[in-house]
Amino acid sequence: MTTDPRPYEGSEVLDTVVKALDGARLKESEDPYKADAEDHDQGRDGDSGEDQGEDGVDGGANGGGEGRKKKKKKKKPKSKAKKTGGFKPNQGTIPEELPPISMETAEERARWERDIVPGYPTITLPTWGLLGDRAKNVLSSFWTPSCKRLELVTPRLRLRQVELGDLTAIRRIKTEPVVQKTQLYGSPSISDIKEAFLNRYVRSSDEFIFAITAINPGEIEVKPPENIKSMNRISNAEGYLGNIALSLEYSDASQSHLPRKGRVYTQPSFKDMDKAGVTGKLFYEIHPQLWGQGIMSEAFEEVLRFGMEEVGCTVLASDPTIGNDPSVKLCTKNGLKYTKTVQNRFNKPQLFHEITRAEWWTRNRLGKEISDHWGGKEVCRW
Repeated sequence: MTTDPRPYEGSEVLDTVVKALDGARLKESEDPYKADAEDHDQGRDGDSGEDQGEDGVDGGANGGGEGRKKKKKKKKPKSKAKKTGGFKPNQGTIPEELPPISMETAEERARWERDIVPGYPTITLPTWGLLGDRAKNVLSSFWTPSCKRLELVTPRLRLRQVELGDLTAIRRIKTEPVVQKTQLYGSPSISDIKEAFLNRYVRSSDEFIFAITAINPGEIEVKPPENIKSMNRISNAEGYLGNIALSLEYSDASQSHLPRKGRVYTQPSFKDMDKAGVTGKLFYEIHPQLWGQGIMSEAFEEVLRFGMEEVGCTVLASDPTIGNDPSVKLCTKNGLKYTKTVQNRFNKPQLFHEITRAEWWTRNRLGKEISDHWGGKEVCRW
């Protein structure tokens, strides 16, 4: 009786495979640290199947080739620094237009037609003097809705219209000797402040006079008072902190662009401003306990933009007195160039610095043409 060789051959092959596997396990266990290191590398680089490919147990010679691809480290793009000539262009923007005013009714139209008849009594304000309670409502009748809402906003500041309630804060600044050294008005009395400053700030028709206020007063540092008069000291940055103004001057007085009776007011265009030769001058002051924080610099930059981009002045100037180095630096920082020295009766020579519309536009709106946003529109940026 002969035996079938196939079972023997099958068992022999099986034994051979088992020995081969046992030998491979024994070989791998000889250096456990090496095995751990390889496992760590696989987990880190994602090279799964690398050992299987090399041993040929579970694939061909190229079985682990795809698994050996390493992740490429992404290179951070190099930021290209913009060349701005050593200054930061003004980032202020023109505010959105106000919603259109509702059309007047037939009754309102009839009333206006009657009121603009020549010789008809009209509302007038006192030529000068502190505005009393009786005049407040009259003053409001001269303001259009957009005029009442005219304000400029910067990251830290809100530049609003001066109000009658700002008198005490104005007095703290005007009567402080530290401030008076850099100004031309000397030592004004309380009555002078009421008559000459508050009324001018509230009622001025050819000046934009903004009260400087903080959006978040708690973020503004109030420095120790040191030598400041006790009556002029502040403990917080609430309310009126100072003022900054844009005063307009006409080379041709007959070309005034102020509102006229019986005419719908529209904002003067840049061409209108050029024809009248309208130039602007900045003046400003802030409480001394707030100096050195860039508050005035922030306000100055925004009002300069407003005068050029919205009002349309042909030239803007500032005239700090000799010795007021921070103010001179403020001018040169914003592109105003020294033009002349002017003497005055106060014996405080003024250093005039100017910048033209074209110079401001080239400096702050590089690559953009000069554009007139408000000209001819029924708005009040005045």
